[in-house]
Amino acid sequence: MSDSFELPAIAQPVLETLLLSLAGNPSAPPEVLVRLTAANIDRSGLARRRDLPTDAAAALATDRDVTVRSNLASNPSLPPAVQVVLAGDADPRVRGWLAEGSEYFTTVGVHGRRIPDPLLREVYELLAHDPEPKVRRALAFNRHLPDDVRARMLDDADSRTAAIAASEWPLAPTGRIGELLSRATGAFGRQMLLLRLDGPLPTEAARAMLAEIDSAADNAYSEGLLRQIAEVADLDAGLTGRFLANPDLRAAVAANPTLSAEHIADLARDPNNQVRAAVVARRGLDPELRESIPVDYDDRSSTIVGWLLTENLSEQDQLAFARSRHQIFRKTLAMRADLPDEFVEILADDESFAVRLFVCERQPNAPGWLLAQIAEQWTSYSRWDMLAHKNFPADAATGLARSDEPHDRAVAAAHPGLPADTIEALLTDDDDTVRRRAATNPAIPADRLIGLLGAADSAVAAGAAANRLLPVNTMHQVLNQAGL
Repeated sequence: MSDSFELPAIAQPVLETLLLSLAGNPSAPPEVLVRLTAANIDRSGLARRRDLPTDAAAALATDRDVTVRSNLASNPSLPPAVQVVLAGDADPRVRGWLAEGSEYFTTVGVHGRRIPDPLLREVYELLAHDPEPKVRRALAFNRHLPDDVRARMLDDADSRTAAIAASEWPLAPTGRIGELLSRATGAFGRQMLLLRLDGPLPTEAARAMLAEIDSAADNAYSEGLLRQIAEVADLDAGLTGRFLANPDLRAAVAANPTLSAEHIADLARDPNNQVRAAVVARRGLDPELRESIPVDYDDRSSTIVGWLLTENLSEQDQLAFARSRHQIFRKTLAMRADLPDEFVEILADDESFAVRLFVCERQPNAPGWLLAQIAEQWTSYSRWDMLAHKNFPADAATGLARSDEPHDRAVAAAHPGLPADTIEALLTDDDDTVRRRAATNPAIPADRLIGLLGAADSAVAAGAAANRLLPVNTMHQVLNQAGL
């Protein structure tokens, strides 16, 4: 039926706006994306698309704009032939983005990560021998780097490259970690290596590092390194005494796995809230002791207990953490991907706003009433995602769409459950963002949507071009008018 709808004549300035929006339209097919590579627009967004066809990626790999090539290099779905081209790019920024294998964040109701696919073996070899140290450092962060290539990078002439290569390698030989620690000259490299120790930092190695820090005239990074040493060193009486005597290090030593039970019991009663919180977060702490320790948590903090995200928990353990007196465990549990519905329901009623927020941000079965409640109070980026959640109620979206606050109306404007009259009102809103978002609403009929492409208002026209239900033949008509 959409074949009968004719595209109105579009003024040149508006036409350029439509092309830019088409480049971001999630339903644009490969043939449209290929044609857009020749458009006189900012092609960076086009380069970031994960569904970019090989022909389009190949064209953008030789784009004159380094920003476009850099965005393409960070795309997690690059065709192999394009990887090789970018590995030889003249600009080290492009090679660096390719080397690192950046993670992209996506939202489909909840936040998730898109881990990029591995690069070609040939590309890893090229980048491992790149003349620019910053490129090799970026490669050392790449989680797909083959073990034999990473092993060779431990001998890189650049000590920071070697430190990163080891710190990002869970299988790094323990002996090499110690060797690289002695070779590292800066706090950054040492801190990264300490994160990857297979067990505690040997006592003598800790003493040597402390002696070097003590002798340094001025080290801006020593404070962070000291805290890390206090957290991972194999403690003896001397080290324990030194760390406990420093008020700034007591919380770090309270988290140290080698700390004696006697000192743990003492620190559990420490007057400093941060120290008690570090004791509470210890892995393997007696549950009764943990629940007996009073800790005040800042509901605005995003701090979590890292080990709880991956711990193999029984249902009884999950229930205990869901009902823990400590907000930080309930908040961390709300982030787990395998959380059963019954525990989602418990956390949805939590007294902590942060816990309820994390339920909305992370759980695919977050209840609609909670999504509506949090979206009404929360103004950060994830609020947009909550309205895209499959459980977000249409009546709540309609209420936000009629709010006096432009931000509320903008967030709600694309919800597919909005009444037609509400959408029409939003298309004439005083706020540009509201009008643009309203034009992306999938509930707009095809004939009305095509008519919006010719709107004198560039915000409305841009939103219509980005609408995922825009007919493909209409996209081609836009490209035809642009002479592409």
